[in-house]
Amino acid sequence: MSGLMATSTGQLALHQSLGRFQITAVGMANKYWMPAQNTLYTHFGYGGNISYQVNQSLTLNAFGYYYNQNPLFAASMAPYLSTTSYGGFADIRINEHFGSNVGVRRYINPMSGRWTTEPIVTPYVKLGKSKMEFPIGNILKTLIWGDRDNPMRFRPPVPPPQRK
Repeated sequence: MSGLMATSTGQLALHQSLGRFQITAVGMANKYWMPAQNTLYTHFGYGGNISYQVNQSLTLNAFGYYYNQNPLFAASMAPYLSTTSYGGFADIRINEHFGSNVGVRRYINPMSGRWTTEPIVTPYVKLGKSKMEFPIGNILKTLIWGDRDNPMRFRPPVPPPQRK
């Protein structure tokens, strides 16, 4: 992100396996350096996730992350900022090479400061030890429900009401 910003992230995670349950707790620190504004900003958060393996083909997951602030410095930086979010999804494995994560996520949109709901639809392919994911939830949301949550969308001015 040359000229726009630089980011550094650190986290401490604690993980525990309890039979079919997996529990993870995370503490996070993000640093954002904005050269144009000559600003160094530190952003702290915590959160975690819990998962339950129903069988070999299905795992249920719930997650939540909280950040002390949800800043926005410029519209171009919005996709790179971590924000408070929570949700859940099911990891559905078709076979050892193909599967998909399907669920829902709510997050604070850094552009509007409001909660936004987004579907999680992420088909994936496993090739050896590598995993390629294709997150299409936001695309589906835009195709089905439109782009109403995008604060950058152009809205023509509303003319004043006409007097009779």
